[in-house]
Amino acid sequence: MPKESAREDFAEKTCQLEIKMDEINDCSFTSDGKRALTCAQGSPVQLWEVETGRCLFAFGDDSIGAWGLMLSDDGRHALFGVRDKTLQLWDVNTSQRLRSFAGHTGFVRCVDFSSDLRLALSGSGVRDHAVRLWDVKTERCLRLLEGHTDGVYDVAFDATQKRALSGSRDGTVRLWDIETGRCLQVLKGHNYHVQHVAWSADQRCALSCSENIRLWDLESGRCLRVFEGHTKTIRSVEWSADQRNALSGSYDGTVRIWDVETGRCRLALEGHTAGVVNASFSIDQQRAFSCDERGGIRIWDLSGSNI
Repeated sequence: MPKESAREDFAEKTCQLEIKMDEINDCSFTSDGKRALTCAQGSPVQLWEVETGRCLFAFGDDSIGAWGLMLSDDGRHALFGVRDKTLQLWDVNTSQRLRSFAGHTGFVRCVDFSSDLRLALSGSGVRDHAVRLWDVKTERCLRLLEGHTDGVYDVAFDATQKRALSGSRDGTVRLWDIETGRCLQVLKGHNYHVQHVAWSADQRCALSCSENIRLWDLESGRCLRVFEGHTKTIRSVEWSADQRNALSGSYDGTVRIWDVETGRCRLALEGHTAGVVNASFSIDQQRAFSCDERGGIRIWDLSGSNI
């Protein structure tokens, strides 16, 4: 079995965001990697130009404080939860707040919205353990998805917006029927908080991350594979477009690329000086983008890596 590569020279470009906070909680990149959205407690949600590290816009005042966020693929809309326990939708181009959703009893830790902006999902990190489904137009909570016994750290719609995944501090991943609110599967195996969940393109499998990464068969609820290699909590995981690889970012400061079929780490990308809060593939899989807690951005050139 070939050994994994651990090389810094895959980095095509680096930049440092002009941050004024101590620690970034979360980051979301546009699909072309040109812009990034970040959030931190006690600071506004900020939109950045990745090439220069320049702040393009701050959403709200300095006290807005946020955790979970989502930037649409086209970069036109931003969805995030703020410390007053509401969920907000903004138009990035006009810098206007479009919607505000109230109902959570704890701070909003994670969000997702449907591709048509018709529906939104959110989960709270404390107290309120239910996933909430929202009608974006009316700002009304349509359904509570109940079953987790601790805070919800990530939520994700499937491609049809008929099912959803959630990952929780209780160590489980749950598969939901959005139309009925029924829990279809409880995926157990993680021994620590589930930080992130991701659907496969064919909607038959999912990835989740905690202290390791697990690949799940969603029909049977069976764990197919465990990916080991990171030395600290893994904050993000996502599939490549062809489903052959997975990308992860961890508090150990590395970004890793995995062979999904074997669970083997194909590349360990080093260079961050703080924990990585998000890593994302470009659409063509020729690059990856990552952001660490201190605002360090790295763009990885994968064109010669044979992944």
